[in-house]
Amino acid sequence: MKKIISITAAALTMGLLATASLTTSSCTDMGGDGIDSVIWEGSTNPENKGFRNPVWEPSLDAGTVVKGASMYVALSATTQWTPGLDNICPALTSNNLMTWSRANDGFTAEGQPLWAEGRVNSLSADYARAVTGATYWLFYTLEGTEAIGAASASTAQGPYTDRGELLTAADVNSTTIRNPFFFVVSTAYYLCYTADDGVYLQRLTLNRTRGASLNGTATKIAGTGIDDVCVLRKSASEMYLLFTAASDNGNTEIRYARAEAVTGPYLDKSGHSLNDGSRGELLISSGNEMVDPCNPMRAFLNSEQTHVFVAYNATEHGKANMASGYARRPMLVTPVELGEDGWFAQSVTANKGWAEPRFY
Repeated sequence: MKKIISITAAALTMGLLATASLTTSSCTDMGGDGIDSVIWEGSTNPENKGFRNPVWEPSLDAGTVVKGASMYVALSATTQWTPGLDNICPALTSNNLMTWSRANDGFTAEGQPLWAEGRVNSLSADYARAVTGATYWLFYTLEGTEAIGAASASTAQGPYTDRGELLTAADVNSTTIRNPFFFVVSTAYYLCYTADDGVYLQRLTLNRTRGASLNGTATKIAGTGIDDVCVLRKSASEMYLLFTAASDNGNTEIRYARAEAVTGPYLDKSGHSLNDGSRGELLISSGNEMVDPCNPMRAFLNSEQTHVFVAYNATEHGKANMASGYARRPMLVTPVELGEDGWFAQSVTANKGWAEPRFY
């Protein structure tokens, strides 16, 4: 499920939390390597509202988060928040990652993908401003198929125009293909996906008229047992791959590894590669009430580069499904401290209630 871009988060302290706003320092990265960057400039909201998890309920199953030109947008897989009423990739909007409002569905009933019958069950979107007239692109899978489709829109929340099937499992000599994660590096476009033997990174060409096409060959960046990846850039030579993996007790957890280039190799603290069987380092595990953290949608680096805020799904203990029967996976945003050595200082647990450390 999903979703390189370096983006945002917050200035931290143990005080009361104000809902903060995010602004871009520039549409183009100022570090000189051409990678887009979004910087958290701190709180401008005087209302002093609190930041509590989950930031969205009841569910943002298999969701994605994208930083648009003026706001954040989150999109869910197709679901039923109300029994019998289909929401075809419902969209949320926010100016701060912490408070969200319901927007339209990402696809209209008439415009939803029709090249297969299944619902959209995973997706990832990002801002590709260089593609005039189609500045937001979404990549998705349909339940019951082994293929990734593409869609585009002029706004992050859509409605998206479907562009059909892009890549099938057979195209990559696999029986499965799932959980796309799309990201933009200046005017270079990349798609991650999981196949039978691991996770791959594929460069794309995007065109308003011709749609999406493959550019070159895919690079394998992780082996089996790793899924739902997203990529965070701290600098031109500091990349973090976040991913879902099985924990020792059979649940899921979010882990990570580091690389000096987008294409890897992604290594754990001991220098072992995800391509050679490493499981990386633990980042987010189950808490007392929220269990099975998964699907890191995107990660956001604060301007001081001291903390990373991770948007992801988790399940409330004893509430795995909604009344409709669809999965109940709320969206959480959790801050994690980044150590001076570039590794996260410690792992954290997925929890309800106030996020710690709080920030102004």
